[in-house]
Amino acid sequence: MTVKKQLSDAIHQKKAVSFSFQGKPAFGSPHALGKGDGEERVLIYRGEDSHEKEVKPTGKWACLRLADLSNVMLTDEPFHEGHPGEHDKACLHDVELSVK
Repeated sequence: MTVKKQLSDAIHQKKAVSFSFQGKPAFGSPHALGKGDGEERVLIYRGEDSHEKEVKPTGKWACLRLADLSNVMLTDEPFHEGHPGEHDKACLHDVELSVK
């Protein structure tokens, strides 16, 4: 299955994913797929979100090139439900799919 298909499935199902980013292991919650700077990209919350009221999330928003990702797999880890700010969303000029 392609990286794009795995991320698309994760967005539809609101599932977190594990993946390799430039050869290093990573984890996150993908929120949108599209194009930015002429390349296919994913807007993803990288890192963990404890979902406990008084514990701040330890991740951050990122816009990653699909070409830099590999080994994408759905996980049972909690999906980060937060919403990206306008600055974060600006990395995708042409959104194909996003969390509803």
